[in-house]
Amino acid sequence: MLEELLDEERRVERLVESCKKIIRPIRSVPEDIVREIFLTCLDTDEREIKDSLDGRSPPLVLSKVCRNWRSVAVSTSQLWSSLSLHFDQYRDAKACLHLLQIYLLRSGTQDIILSLHITEAPSNNHVIPVLLSSAPRWVDIRIFIPFLSLHDLSAVRGTLYRLNRLHVEFTDEPPTSPGPQVGPKFDAFEYAPLLRSFSHETVLNAIHQMNIPWSRITEYTGMDWTSSFIEMFKLTPDLESASLYCEDDSVLDRPLPPPFCHDGLRRLHVHEEEQSVDVAVHEEGGIVLLLSHIECPALESLSMVYQHPRIRIPSSPCAGNLRTLSIDASCTIPADVQSDLLSLLRATPSLTHLSMSMSMSPEENVILLGLNINMNPGVVPGLRSLTFRFLSEDPDLSSVFVDLVESRRTGLETLRLSMPFVMPPPPDALVDRWTELSDGGFVIYGME
Repeated sequence: MLEELLDEERRVERLVESCKKIIRPIRSVPEDIVREIFLTCLDTDEREIKDSLDGRSPPLVLSKVCRNWRSVAVSTSQLWSSLSLHFDQYRDAKACLHLLQIYLLRSGTQDIILSLHITEAPSNNHVIPVLLSSAPRWVDIRIFIPFLSLHDLSAVRGTLYRLNRLHVEFTDEPPTSPGPQVGPKFDAFEYAPLLRSFSHETVLNAIHQMNIPWSRITEYTGMDWTSSFIEMFKLTPDLESASLYCEDDSVLDRPLPPPFCHDGLRRLHVHEEEQSVDVAVHEEGGIVLLLSHIECPALESLSMVYQHPRIRIPSSPCAGNLRTLSIDASCTIPADVQSDLLSLLRATPSLTHLSMSMSMSPEENVILLGLNINMNPGVVPGLRSLTFRFLSEDPDLSSVFVDLVESRRTGLETLRLSMPFVMPPPPDALVDRWTELSDGGFVIYGME
């Protein structure tokens, strides 16, 4: 009799559980799937990351929905391993300290991704010592901090065993002394054996401001003086990829370092803002100045961006084996500079991918004629991919452009245009030629 009652009880429990799943289908989802869903709730866009100690952060919200969700959330250590801390928002120090301890406890032994935002000196903040105790687990750090407050992080020196990526940005005006006399150097990240990626903004003369294991860096992004970049290359023999935002060198009352050959660099992006060329000392601009002082025999990809009308392009390459070249300008390339561009293209016979900005004005015919392989067989003979970013919203189809494409049709695999041309009214032989060329998916519209 007792056994029958127990069987009936178990049957009723199963029935109740199945009814719950009908009412709430989420109950039927396996726990590992729920865990993956939770992880997708983490912010991935750095510009939109919420403060982790805000009660509305995803891990805290998910752990308050119901008992089952709380169990999954608390046991998912990866959910608690991304920290974004905005110290200037904290008014209740004890509550914030408690929440930080919860994060660190629930993250277990997971690697920690940290984003740290401070606009005032954090020395008296009791959250800092607790945060620094987790330093051995930091793998990726983004720091936004006043210049003088950087030294408050020196306590982690020698404990960053896992650190792989570092970004530093000052929230105030740092000193701009161009020489090595700036001190004391920021040394918190001096002993980080796995650090490979370093980026910074507003840290001028970074090589003299910060002690990091420069010789191990493979990926670098920075806004600095051209002369500092040249010195940086000498300190980074393992560097493979660099994105450089050239600042005004006119404040430097010293000669530029001698030219240097970097054997390992494979990808280089150089960027000029308006102020980069608004000087009387180096009118050629930061890009030409930099590329005339370094040689990169292994360089495969070069990207040059100009945010001003005074465009200057090196007429000779810093790398003879270049495969990909991109020139992004905000205005039409001047006629005299177009000749330098063609000289550069003649000196890069290995180039297979070319991308550039065009207004499709008649003055740019120098480039289009120069790229016509029937007229200039020595200009990038192995070109397979050609991309044009049109500066005009209504680019007109020209016969010079069609001639260029027809001459390259055999070797080209793709022709990418940022937008379609404005066509002449039919009937028109030029339109017919272009239609024949663009059929079959050879022409792709829109940028990647």
